Amino acid sequence: MNKEKEIFSTRDIYLAATLITLKFQMLSVDYQYEGAREMPVGYFQFDKSEELIVTERNYWQGSLLIEPRQFVTNMRSLKAQTSNSYKNPHLNKR
Repeated sequence: MNKEKEIFSTRDIYLAATLITLKFQMLSVDYQYEGAREMPVGYFQFDKSEELIVTERNYWQGSLLIEPRQFVTNMRSLKAQTSNSYKNPHLNKR
């Protein structure tokens, strides 16, 4: 029986950086064009698991502790990925 993995997707860059800092493996960034200016928005994708769901709940409740320097490094990396994506000639623009 072929069981597909469930994907957790968020466009919240802070949540994504937190998950990466806590060692959840990001699978990919799915870009969608949104807004009046049709700018690409990154949707960060992770394997969905019970541990990830509990971590997300704790994130929204403000009860997580993470290493701040690693979080900042991960934020910069994700921002660079998403903000420079509109310059990528390989992305299909509408």
